Amino acid sequence: MSNDQKLEAKYGLFTAISMVIGQVIGSGIFFKVDDVLSATQGNVLAGLLGFLIVGISVVFAGISMANYAELLPQGGGILNYVNYRFGQTASYFVGWMYMSLFYPALTAVLFTVSGIYIAHLISEFINFSPTPLHFALIGLVNLIIFFFINILRPKSSGIFQQMTTVLKVLPLIFIASLGILSLFKGDVGAVNTFTQVGSGLQNQSFILLVAASFIPISFAFDGWYIATQISGEIKNSSKNLPKALIIGTISVMVIYIAYYLGIVFRMSGAEIIQLKDTYITEFARKIASNSGALLMQLFIIISVLGTSNGLLLATIRVPYQFSNLEKSTKFLNLSKVDEKTKMPVNSAIFGTVIIILYLFIYYITNTHSFFTSRNFDISAIPIIFIYLVNGALFLGLFQLFKKKLFSTNSLIKKVMAIIAVLGIVIVLFGTASAQNGITYFIINLIFLLTGFVLMRRN
Repeated sequence: MSNDQKLEAKYGLFTAISMVIGQVIGSGIFFKVDDVLSATQGNVLAGLLGFLIVGISVVFAGISMANYAELLPQGGGILNYVNYRFGQTASYFVGWMYMSLFYPALTAVLFTVSGIYIAHLISEFINFSPTPLHFALIGLVNLIIFFFINILRPKSSGIFQQMTTVLKVLPLIFIASLGILSLFKGDVGAVNTFTQVGSGLQNQSFILLVAASFIPISFAFDGWYIATQISGEIKNSSKNLPKALIIGTISVMVIYIAYYLGIVFRMSGAEIIQLKDTYITEFARKIASNSGALLMQLFIIISVLGTSNGLLLATIRVPYQFSNLEKSTKFLNLSKVDEKTKMPVNSAIFGTVIIILYLFIYYITNTHSFFTSRNFDISAIPIIFIYLVNGALFLGLFQLFKKKLFSTNSLIKKVMAIIAVLGIVIVLFGTASAQNGITYFIINLIFLLTGFVLMRRN
């Protein structure tokens, strides 16, 4: 797109807020609560503090990212913010990580999760025991279906995306309400209260249990910054996008904490850990029999597919965007746009192939004893990367403050940025101290070094 072309400003504040909330709330919260409690060894209080700490960190991150949204109202997206603050080399590395790790890995995880819930729904009607192979194969079929929808019927894909946004929030609010009502009515059993916070290992401190919860919780909160991608299409973007980031992240934090409380007030940590990703189905069965369980499963499947499709929308376009970066090595004609479909088909095919590769890797890490015995979580790797990028952007704000580019509330902006940086540091430290944490950081470093080798030097 040439520099003189401008996107039409067609979205208002409510749409921008909806996008922040819709991009965050998806499948993550449904299939990560059991991972949170596994990480805290059943300690529900440690999990609650983890949600509070990561949630507050995300809110202040949204406030600080709003500075870039205010400064670059027509140039949205993390990639553009990095290019503005740190230059073309830095934006190349972010683009490389987006293409090779971040988007395809997360997309593969979520399509596999869609396979998990669909397989368990089928098992309600057919007597069979779902396995990771079923999850992977169903996820692959879903990926292929949505790939062709996005290529051949992109408008239909967009309509599906809008429909799923509302459906994502409804079960969360319902479950949160049940938990709150249970608390007020006194229906919460002793095993579900915070007076019994779970045993854990005797040599594991409470602080480390809280820190261990940061990895799965950070995954559940990821995606709030994606709304910056459409900043050029938001009316009065310099004011409305910052408001959307702040209101959206606060809303998500409140909804997530209420949902978590709604679950742990009705089910014990040990029960959730044992049931794993199917805990939510059994939760619904407890309160509304088999029909409620089936309805909940349908809600979750639609929500997961909506989130998966949203990530696929981005993933199939990332190679095209990367190919157009100044320092990118050109290959496979990724920057070509098909005249008939008006889509970067080569980019879409290449991105989908990478997703399929990660589907296979995710299957291996969920089945091979080397990974399962170590609780290896491939979804944590790209989350660490985006936290590092966001941390660099927040630190980069202080140089912009020195240049006095912001006319109002300079002191408040600095304080918010300091808190945002501290939040990033706390989450990253907790991640590093958790099981496999250092390994996840090393894998990110390997990807960055690979990008350095492939970078165009001229």
